[in-house]
Amino acid sequence: MYLIIHPMAKKATTKRPTSIGTSPVAGESQFLKAKPFIEDPYKSFLEDFQGIAYRMDPRWKPVFFHGAVKQITGYGEKDLLNLKPDWFDIVHPDDLPELRKKYRSQKFRKHGFKAQREYRILTKKGDQRWINDSIQSVFDESGKLIYIEGVIFDLTERKLAEERLRKSEAKYRELSEQLAETNNLKDLLLDVITHDLRNAAGNIFGFTNLLKELNPNLEFVNNIETSSLALLNVIDNASTLAKISAGEKIDMFPLDLTETIKDSLQEFGPLGSKGLVEIKARLQEKLMVKANPIISQVFKNYLSNAIKYAFEGLIVIVEAQKEGEDIKVSVKDFGNTIPEENRKMIFERRVTLDRSKKLSSGLGLAIVKKIADIHDAKVWVEPNHPTGNVFCLRLKAME
Repeated sequence: MYLIIHPMAKKATTKRPTSIGTSPVAGESQFLKAKPFIEDPYKSFLEDFQGIAYRMDPRWKPVFFHGAVKQITGYGEKDLLNLKPDWFDIVHPDDLPELRKKYRSQKFRKHGFKAQREYRILTKKGDQRWINDSIQSVFDESGKLIYIEGVIFDLTERKLAEERLRKSEAKYRELSEQLAETNNLKDLLLDVITHDLRNAAGNIFGFTNLLKELNPNLEFVNNIETSSLALLNVIDNASTLAKISAGEKIDMFPLDLTETIKDSLQEFGPLGSKGLVEIKARLQEKLMVKANPIISQVFKNYLSNAIKYAFEGLIVIVEAQKEGEDIKVSVKDFGNTIPEENRKMIFERRVTLDRSKKLSSGLGLAIVKKIADIHDAKVWVEPNHPTGNVFCLRLKAME
């Protein structure tokens, strides 16, 4: 942006071109001669101007300074006009060589010359300030260079903000690299652990089959077989959850959701046999979906929460049916109803339903949300009647 505060000079006359008004620029005190040039149309503007407007003669001697001179430099207009100090004397020593080099190039003597430069100055108090200096050359109608004029704005706050941003970016880039390295180590550790555990659990499962062939009536062998198979499933689920957390794609297969829910219900069977809670299942047969077996963790988590808050001796109801092109699964409890303002929040990480005031990681429903997202499914909770909650899952049915 360039500030023009003069009329264009007319073709050679006996008088020199003037800056704003009609008075000639004489050679004595530049400051006293510059003041009358500020006529009423410009005076109020320049008095409120937040930058510095200036003019130099072809030898770079100051003719005019006005605006926020003292606020930016610490010096008065009169000081700079009388070369006390010279403008180049307040330029930062590290920026001065490059600035002098550009001015010595004499490019400013060419028609159409305009330039913008950012450099530092040292104020009267010795403080460092960044400025933007925009200049242009002005010629009379005969093509003679008559002066160079420009405007200066203080860029210090912007530069400080940019520096803070650079430091912040560097810091978070370093943290990001450290996090990536930590995640790589975590993935490696998980691979090693799951590999070793899978081998051990697989061996146990293999030995139970051998024992069953020798003596098929041993009940404890059946229990070991069931437990080792469950352990293998846990290991596979851990690997799948790690992929989901990392945003990786997982394999999808045709699954009968009804059978998957029934398998999940079996894990909670002992609670019913002890009379702690009654679980009722109302499941439509053959509800086919394309999903990963990890989807069972949604039902297990829902059931675990429902049983925890259903209270001893009460009922949990599990329902699954086809609704149009979707399948809806719901788990109902009759405990305390979750307040409306918390119903979305509970699916976030580190938010827990635990009413006992004990510390909890709150990961269960956050994992449910991640599993649902990767299946393009929807999970939510709504109030049950007369009291309690209904945890829901809706996903696309197979055609």
